[in-house]
This record gives sequence, structure tokens and C-alpha cells, in this order.
Amino acid sequence: MKYRIGALLCGVVLSAFAAGNTWAHAVLMKAAPESGAQLAVAPKELELAFNENVGPVFFKVLDRSGREVGAPAEIRIDGNSLFLPLGAPLEKGTYVVSYRVISADTHPVGGSFAFAIGEPVAASAATAGGGGATSAWALPTFVNRIVLYASVLLAAGSALLLLLLPWPEAARKTLRRQGRIAAIVAAIAFVAAFAFGGADIVAGGVGALFSGAAWSAAMKSTLALSALLGVPGALLAIFAFRRSASWALWSSLGLLIASFLVTGHAATAAPVWLAATNVALHLAGAGFWFAAFAPLRAATRSDVPGEAGRLMDQFSSRALWLVGALLLSGLVVSWIQVRSPVNLFTTDYGQRLAVKIALVLGVLALAAYNKFRLTPRLLQGAADAPALMARSIRIESVVMLLIVTLAASLTMATPPRALADQAAAGAGAAGGVANQGFRDTWISGKYKVEVEVTPAAAGENMVMLRFRNAAGEPVTMKSAGISAALPAAALEGIEKEGQAMPPDMYHFMFSELIIPGEWTFRVGAFIDDFDKIEFEGKVPVK
Repeated sequence: MKYRIGALLCGVVLSAFAAGNTWAHAVLMKAAPESGAQLAVAPKELELAFNENVGPVFFKVLDRSGREVGAPAEIRIDGNSLFLPLGAPLEKGTYVVSYRVISADTHPVGGSFAFAIGEPVAASAATAGGGGATSAWALPTFVNRIVLYASVLLAAGSALLLLLLPWPEAARKTLRRQGRIAAIVAAIAFVAAFAFGGADIVAGGVGALFSGAAWSAAMKSTLALSALLGVPGALLAIFAFRRSASWALWSSLGLLIASFLVTGHAATAAPVWLAATNVALHLAGAGFWFAAFAPLRAATRSDVPGEAGRLMDQFSSRALWLVGALLLSGLVVSWIQVRSPVNLFTTDYGQRLAVKIALVLGVLALAAYNKFRLTPRLLQGAADAPALMARSIRIESVVMLLIVTLAASLTMATPPRALADQAAAGAGAAGGVANQGFRDTWISGKYKVEVEVTPAAAGENMVMLRFRNAAGEPVTMKSAGISAALPAAALEGIEKEGQAMPPDMYHFMFSELIIPGEWTFRVGAFIDDFDKIEFEGKVPVK
């Protein structure tokens, strides 16, 4: 049984990781100069504006040979914008802007785009820069995040349970032992999160873990403040669980929860005061529930008649308020991130969240069964009640671990709010802006699709599809995909599945359009489970 549960958890972890295909949550809203711009006069300063605060890893201007030029001064940060002053004028020619930044949720975001002075942009320059490299540290970072979430919840929850409930001595020992072990693991996981995160930011190899560049990059991110709060909080918790000191338990609880409020897109989303407050309540409620499984299960083995029943009854009465806060705060945070119930079923983030919600409802059903069916039997001294309660608690704990894993996987998917910002900006990671690129409308039968490709230049491109009926009204498609081919170069079948942005839009990112020419796009969209409509058109890539 234990091996099957472990295999299930590993499968969920790996599938959740593999499903994440867009992890960058900061969005480039504006670039100056714009992607593909032809300037008459060399700029004295470059600007990148994002939808949220970011920390720069690098921001530079390269000539066509890949050499950094412009004698740049120190990067200046003003709100959500980065400015790069140039100390030397750029000569006539094509240049590439390459950047890599750390978003508020610690994910690295990078890209590159080209502009020119006194001449058209050379198409081959659009692929230079390499700012968006994928790091080999993404998987270790994700796995460590699961460990960090679980250990912090157990440590914080154990502290809350000791502070709020008068447990029997045996249960108090279980809580202190559980909390102490969890705090030790949390301290290690905070340090690992800082180290792995830095290596992920610089997209380095194994040696990056010990490089000054990685640690310097991590220091510029919210990982630093999170670790600065979390590590002392975990160390203080170790002391508190040994001595049962109330002041230390409250202090460590505050530090551990605060460490989650300074990082992550859920806690840093606007309005920050609302998001952070609700994340704190959510963590407290989840920790209280999660940490209770071990002492409650241990109580079922007690030889004292009725003790397990009295403990279960006492816990469920106190838990009612915290679980209520857990559910309400979860709804608020979900609404901030998802924005529309439709996005629960049409976006990667929303689907993960929907599965998490379903599992939470399952745990609630088990908790209700425990309270209204098994707890009365325990109080009555039924012979089979302790075994039934222990089994139910084991199932609850496994489901809760799956919920924690899904919560960690949410950090690896782009929230619909960020997709909406990206759509509003009309620009993807390639640095395009709203007035650049290719637009056309293709018709098939009773339907038409509005196609927008930005920047429609060799390199990475964002594709937006908007579906309409014959009357021009928005149409919600069940799914949509694109097959891109370049017949002139004998390139066939680059397949992409779109990310839905209801009611009528689908979003795609193509990094494979690196050869200029007239590309053929074939769009396939399912109206329902059986009916499919197909469109075809030409997209000139410069």
C-alpha cells in the first residue's frame, strides 16, 4: 500500500511538472525602442516595462557579432520598468536587445528582439541574444518547492495546534516531534530554494549551484527575503518545539507565514494587501488541518476510554473556524488569479486549480464523515471505531499531500491574470508591441478567425486567435491548434496546442519561426467534442 501511494505521488509530481509549458509570469508590456523599429537617431536610453516588479539579471545591447555595445551604465529601476542608459552613441546598423529578469514569483523571464538605426532590421538578428534559455534546475526547484510547502505547513500547523488546543501529553509529544522534524526540513529547504533558484535564474549547469553569479542573482530576487524570514523562523521553531515556549511558537509561526507572503505570484498579485492577507489565512488554515493528522491518528491507539472521541470532537469544533477561513481565503486568491470561472476549465492554471478544488471537496467530505459518523461511535466506545477512524485519517493525509503537490504545481503555470495582461499588451517574450506584426481574418464556412502574429519576424512569436461566427459574434471553441509549415524550406508540421483565453481567444507561443519566409498556418478548432472547423492562411515572417 505504501509503495502504491508513493508511486501515485511521484506520478502526480512528474505529470504536474511535465504539464507546465509556460512558467514565466512577468509579461513585457512595452519596449523602447520597439521590436523591429527603424530609428533615425540612436537612443540614449532603452526601456523595458513589465506588468509587475522585476529584478534584472542582465539587460544589454549587442551588435550583430554578439558583442556588447553602447557603454551601458547601471540599470535603473523605476516601478515596473527597467532603464538602460547608454554612455556611447550607437552607430548605423542592426542591434539586439537581450534581457533576463526575475519576476515577483521568482521565475526567470528572458527574451531578445532587434531594432535598427538608419537601416531596416536584419532578419537574422532577431534570433540572437538567447535571453530565454531553459534551465536544468527547473525540476529540482519544483521538487524542493513541494518539500518546502509540506514542511512549512507541518511546522506552522503544529505550532498552531499546540497554541490553540489543550492536547493530552502523548499528543503534545507527537506534535512537538512532528513540528521539530518539519522545522529542520524547512530550514534546509529554504536554503535549497535560494541555491536552486539562483542556479535556475542564471540557467547554468551543475557548477552554477556554487557560482557567485547564481547567488548574486538569488540575492536580487524575492528568494532572499523569503529565506531571511524562513530560516530564522524554522530555527526558532526547533527551539520552541523543544522547550514548548509560547512566545517562540507564535514568533516562529509569524516568520514562517511571512516568508510565503514576500514571494510567489499568489501573494504578490494586485491588490497586494488583499492577496497577502488571504494567503496568510489560507496557510494558517491548511497548516492547522495538515498537522493534525498525526496526533489524531495516534489518539485512536489510546487505551483511555473515550479519549480519542473527545479529542476528535474538540478538534473539529476549533477546526470549523480555521477551515472556514481556509476555504474563504482560497476563493479570494483563486478569483484574483483566475478572474473568470470559465478559466478554471480552459487554461492550464485553471485546470490544475480545479483538480485541487475537487480534492479539497473530497477531504471535506471525509472530515464530515469523521465528525458525524465516526466521532460519535468513538464516544460510544464502539470496538471498530478506532480502526475506521485511523484508516480515514490515513486517506485524508494522502489526499492532503496531493493537494500540496498541486499547490506547488500552480507556481509552474501562468495565471490567467498574467495571460490577460499579455493579451492586453499585444506583446510576447519576443518583445513585440501592439502596433507591430501581422493581422488577417480567415473564413471557413460559417466561421472566421482573426489571426494576429507578433512581431511576425524571425525568432519567437506570439499568435493570438479570435473566433467569430458569420454575424461577427464571439464563439467559444472547445480547443484550438495550429500547424505551421514553410514549404519553401521543406519545413512541415510544427504543431502547437493553444491556451484558451475565454470567451473567444486562444494564445500560442512559437519559438520555431526562425527562418524568414511565407509560412502556411493551418488552424483546427473543435466547436464541440465532434465538430471541427479548419482554416488555412499565409503568414509572412520577416
